[in-house]
Amino acid sequence: MIQKHQRKQAAIVAGVGLGVAATLWGMKRWQQLKQTPPVSSRSHHAGLAGYFQQVGDWRMFTRVTPNEDRGLPVVLVHGLVMSGRAMEPLALALGRDYHVLVPDLPGFGASALPASAPIMSVDEQADALWLWLQHNGFERAIWVGNSFGCQILAALAVKYPQAVAGLVLQGPTVDRHARSLPRQLWRSWRNGRLETRRPPGPLARIDYAKAGLWRAFGTMRAMMRDRIEHRLTYITAPTLLLRGSRDPICRARWLDELAALMPHSERLTLRDGTHTLHYVYPWSFCNAIRPFLARIQQENEHE
Repeated sequence: MIQKHQRKQAAIVAGVGLGVAATLWGMKRWQQLKQTPPVSSRSHHAGLAGYFQQVGDWRMFTRVTPNEDRGLPVVLVHGLVMSGRAMEPLALALGRDYHVLVPDLPGFGASALPASAPIMSVDEQADALWLWLQHNGFERAIWVGNSFGCQILAALAVKYPQAVAGLVLQGPTVDRHARSLPRQLWRSWRNGRLETRRPPGPLARIDYAKAGLWRAFGTMRAMMRDRIEHRLTYITAPTLLLRGSRDPICRARWLDELAALMPHSERLTLRDGTHTLHYVYPWSFCNAIRPFLARIQQENEHE
């Protein structure tokens, strides 16, 4: 009886010890992820550079391609919690023809936001992008957004139409037919199952560590409250709505509804594509939007 009691105590002590060790390892790993350089070594060797700027109250980080063509810059805006690191493959693909910039939104990636600062709303992120564009010496740009980034760009296009020469909205959220966090998480899980060849999960772990869970979940709530469909009818800039044919987050029915709201839009489906096109299929994404970008550049030259 005594031996049985001792074995039980030993098992409890061992369990607690393992729990403490796992917690300490997790905390150490979390801190390591937060220290990850903002530009991946592969992208850096391919010519992608980066710099910090003080833009208003935020210290923002921007990736930039070496091509400084005199045409309109192409700005890539990342999705929920993810940083511009996920946009690097698309930036390098587009960088052969365009001057591409990839900012980290305030509070995400390498762009600092004070820990005491409130969660930024969609409109506040749009304001930050407008200030960032001016700070970089540009009046207008062609904007390419993914997922939640599309909601921010929709707000930008309504509030600052003079800054938007054209829009590419890829996989815009949030589908009004699934406007609940559990359903969105379910769809995101299903999308992850389709992207096993080049999963963005490792990037997500880095970016969640950098943003912090409080800001990540707070921004999710802001995403769910924002209704992109209420803004689209006021957008006058030429817009390309794009989705992958296998995207479970942005479904065909939803994209059709958004296209019907926009007087200057066109719709495109990328065969076999998923939700994270910019990372999983960057060259397919690049080739799909190239004609649209070229047309906007040409129209801008004639103005």
